[in-house]
Amino acid sequence: MNALLQSLVRGIGLMASLGLFLLALVVTAYAFIEGGSVVAEILQFSDPEYSVIYNAMKVVDLFLLGFSVLIASVGIYELFVGVLPNMPDWLRMEDLDALKGVLVKTIIVVLGISFMGRAVTWEGEEGLLSYGIAIGAVVVALSVFLSVKSETSPTPS
Repeated sequence: MNALLQSLVRGIGLMASLGLFLLALVVTAYAFIEGGSVVAEILQFSDPEYSVIYNAMKVVDLFLLGFSVLIASVGIYELFVGVLPNMPDWLRMEDLDALKGVLVKTIIVVLGISFMGRAVTWEGEEGLLSYGIAIGAVVVALSVFLSVKSETSPTPS
């Protein structure tokens, strides 16, 4: 029964990892296509500078999202299926907390880019302050989560 349960968990982990890998490929391909579109707009020299900044940051945001999903895919695989050879140390996931830590740090960067994109295109018509406060609250909460997690993690001897 134990071997059956272990095989079932590995199978589910493999399906989740492959699904996330496919999603990472699709998001990255979309970011690449969107990036080509932004390059074409920039080369027309007709957009104002803030529009160029915003559109470029949207593409960066999409690539970060794709890589975040790829990291999740690798992490799920390593946690539930097996160790991947030749992976850099920062991508090795030995427990679920390590995977959560990498993903939370990426989310913080994505939120920062999202706010910057909103700020450079802001024309005073909507509540930028409330949007910034909301993003700031989430960043603070995630940062507290990271610091509490690192304080409670056992130190390797």
